[in-house]
Amino acid sequence: MWVTKSYNDKFQQEYKIERKLHEIKGERHTLELFNSIAFGEIALLEEGMLLQNLLCVQSEFLAHISACSHKMPKRVLIVGSFNLEIAFEFLKHKDLQVDFLQFDLKVLESLISFLPHYKEVMQSSHFTLIPQKSKEFLAQNVEGNKVGYDIVVLLDSKQNPQDYQTLLKDDGILMIKSPQILLDALEVKQLLESLKGFRVKMPCFAPLSPLQDCYIFASKVYHPTADIQLQRADMLEGLDYYNANLHLSAFVLPQSVKTTLFGVAKN
Repeated sequence: MWVTKSYNDKFQQEYKIERKLHEIKGERHTLELFNSIAFGEIALLEEGMLLQNLLCVQSEFLAHISACSHKMPKRVLIVGSFNLEIAFEFLKHKDLQVDFLQFDLKVLESLISFLPHYKEVMQSSHFTLIPQKSKEFLAQNVEGNKVGYDIVVLLDSKQNPQDYQTLLKDDGILMIKSPQILLDALEVKQLLESLKGFRVKMPCFAPLSPLQDCYIFASKVYHPTADIQLQRADMLEGLDYYNANLHLSAFVLPQSVKTTLFGVAKN
């Protein structure tokens, strides 16, 4: 049997599975869990697919690319994800407070055995689960200007990135999911054009990721390669994927893509 991850009507990938373990329907999301010889378990969600044995790819990439590009991050917001491993990786940075916005708790709790550090993250004094819908959270925090984040990781493509830009501090970093850089360069260009008020806007990708994950690094101050905090990046422990060289290589794009994005991507 095979399970399919679709990117759009032009591109999809298939992953071999042994059997379907179970299906959970939450308030908004549906989670399907499958057993796989190659990847342990596979979690299929509207936001995409999580491979249990390769959770480190997305988690370490997003957390350390952003945290090691900022001089001294203190507070992070993660939006539109069920992958608590991203929070686990952020928590490796000293004194970093991580807020995790997710209201579909039934689905999140169903991943307790799938995510290796679920309990550790939930019990951390530096972690806060915010069980709210994005609309409610933004209404409370944007209008009241109650919080300023150093880093926002937005993985819900249905959300407007500009709404979360208002939550950033003056030197804040926004990481958002983007279309596939090589296959949909024009869509990436449109997304870059929609991001206003950032000095740096750079597409990036997780090297060797079987899921073809692509993102945009947008910053008001920091450049992800010129400002990389090498001492911090080199001192991180317990990593399976991220390192300083991978950090730098994530922003190297094919010439055809660079040509398409010329004048729009800011680096």
